[in-house]
Amino acid sequence: MDETMQLATYASALRYEDLPPEVVERAREIALHTWCVQLAGSTLPWSQAIWRHVRDQGGNPQCTIVALGSRTSAVNAALVNGSFGHSFEMDDSHAATGIKGGCAVVPAALAIAEQGPALGSALGPVSGRDFIVAIVAAYEVMTRIGLAVTPALMVKGHHPTGCCGPFGAAVAAGKLLGFDAVTMRHALSIAAAQSAGLLEAPAGGRGDLKRLFGGMAAANGLRAALLAREGLTGPATMLEGEHGFCHSYGDGTRLNALTAGLASVWQILHVHYKPYAQDGYIQPMTEAFDQILRRHSFMADDIAEVRVGCSAHAHDHIAGLIREPRDLTSAQFSINFSLALYFFKRGAGFQEYTQDSLDDAAIIALGRRIHSEIDDEVEAEWQRSKARGARVTVRLRSGAVHSAYVPMLRAMSPAEVDEKSRRLAAVVLDGAQCERLVDAVRHLDEMDDVAQIVPLLRATGTAASGRAT
Repeated sequence: MDETMQLATYASALRYEDLPPEVVERAREIALHTWCVQLAGSTLPWSQAIWRHVRDQGGNPQCTIVALGSRTSAVNAALVNGSFGHSFEMDDSHAATGIKGGCAVVPAALAIAEQGPALGSALGPVSGRDFIVAIVAAYEVMTRIGLAVTPALMVKGHHPTGCCGPFGAAVAAGKLLGFDAVTMRHALSIAAAQSAGLLEAPAGGRGDLKRLFGGMAAANGLRAALLAREGLTGPATMLEGEHGFCHSYGDGTRLNALTAGLASVWQILHVHYKPYAQDGYIQPMTEAFDQILRRHSFMADDIAEVRVGCSAHAHDHIAGLIREPRDLTSAQFSINFSLALYFFKRGAGFQEYTQDSLDDAAIIALGRRIHSEIDDEVEAEWQRSKARGARVTVRLRSGAVHSAYVPMLRAMSPAEVDEKSRRLAAVVLDGAQCERLVDAVRHLDEMDDVAQIVPLLRATGTAASGRAT
């Protein structure tokens, strides 16, 4: 029963030479995607509120706020940048656990990289290879902790990113700070004590609180690593202990998941990117609906009813909880609104989820004819592989029935991820700087000092001053 130490030892020992090419590529991709999500997310009103709070606190100007270019303390920068990255349901997601890792891991790692030698670390400037290894180590540890508490964590009402993200942020920061196994174990222990986030936000159907969870995870994990660096210690069994994380947040029956496949199975390769700016369980529903709309032509008034089949887990998590969303957070977690939005807009992204859409009478009317239920085939696949599938059936007033089944959310190709990233970055970057950012991250492992990325993350056009939502 030394799983905490095993994970700490693995993270501290991982080297760039240990990483398969596809793992290196995924880490680069996660970094680019996260930074571009942050750039677009910086413009949103709740993001601006979080920034104003941090700005008013003052503090040592150690690290840069993405898009804005302002500087604040490392922990506060991680809070803001992580919140930007989790601000609009556009982040990456680990399929089996629902952890959105980029918003927690990348801001914490960049906060260390930006400070570089000022931290007194023997590493000096953080190279691109160092940065990639830190991301991979973070994901491998964080997702295994998530697997060890899935599905009990969500059944108990805890938010996966808020609760598991601090481990990823702590590992990424600790790796760049050169932690040995014991110090990394302390960082994990301290991170466990700062796990937070409840599914009542957004299930309650009101408020922007959920947008903060990524920033909380980034800041709490970074703080954990910095405290461990100063000599603060924690229990050696904080994950597996009787009163540790896996028993408190899970049910204690899946401790083997903490170390299963460590160093041979790469969980980072099971990370996917959201094609749509909505809850992860709704993504395959939109995908199935899109298939129907591409194959058949009909008007909204032709639709008698839409039935959406999902797993029991998805049904418990989101189905029917938010029928009449009143703000954008709840809209992105509403099955019926999201599919109705997609019907009329043929999109469900940053430009479609707006206040105008929320008030659109046609979207509201169609949404009232969309209902969800547990589908036996989708449920069986969830039980077998935790795949997030969905079946959508459209019944027309004419009597015609159209159906599509998506067993799991499609994986976006590298070209699609690049295009999504460019589209998001273009909210605040001009075309030339956007291309410089993409090119720099493509060659991240050739970079001597990752802090060189920071100037490319500053807005070039109209700065992040909010958008009309």
